[in-house]
Amino acid sequence: MLLGCLVTVSAVAGVLVWQGAGRKDEENQRRAESEGSSEQLLWNDEETTGTKEETTKAEETKETVKEARETKPAPTEAREPVTEAPTMEARRETEPLEEEEAPSEAPAAVSQVQTVNFQVENGLRWPAEGNVIMEYSMDKTVYFPTLDLYKCNPAVLIQGEVGMPVNAAADAIVKVVGTDAEIGNYVTLDLGNGYELTYGQLDEPQINPGDYLEAGAQVGTLASPTKYYVVEGVNLYLQMTKDGAPIDPLDFVDYAED
Repeated sequence: MLLGCLVTVSAVAGVLVWQGAGRKDEENQRRAESEGSSEQLLWNDEETTGTKEETTKAEETKETVKEARETKPAPTEAREPVTEAPTMEARRETEPLEEEEAPSEAPAAVSQVQTVNFQVENGLRWPAEGNVIMEYSMDKTVYFPTLDLYKCNPAVLIQGEVGMPVNAAADAIVKVVGTDAEIGNYVTLDLGNGYELTYGQLDEPQINPGDYLEAGAQVGTLASPTKYYVVEGVNLYLQMTKDGAPIDPLDFVDYAED
């Protein structure tokens, strides 16, 4: 019985020893894991610290480079002097017009080639076949049948027929081709030396400003009279001026050569 108790006690002691050894191993294992974790954490901390230090150094390096770039003067380049673009006026003086068309020469430029020089002694040719039905009168009034009134007359009226040709009374340059309510279609001829002739009551003239006409050349043909000369009938309205003032054209016809 005693032997059995000793065996039992020994068995219990062995178990206790085994349990103690196991517990010690577990504690050692836990301690090792704890130390390993601490070492890992320490290593991580050292790595993190190293990364932070490297980052800080990199940022300091960037700041240093940035400050150096800001303080370092920029390299200068040799540049050509800037010149302002020429104005439109300057371009027109030095360059030909491209998109814009140059203004065409006025027809009157013909007068620069052909000149006229009316002389009193040469007189005027009779411009149309027909009799004078109303004389020039600026010092007293004359009767106008259609208007049924008296007034001054700065021209002469020469009787005619529709379609009758009307000719230049002297060498001339066409100055104006126009239309007027009283005298209808008209042409003004520059004779030179301040003398001008105006032909009224014409059909559509086939001449243009600037045209040169020799004495006797056709100016146009007679048209039906305007409403201001219905009673007077078809006629050539012939007015002459010297420096813009009306004069009597019949005073010069007497000098005309046959």
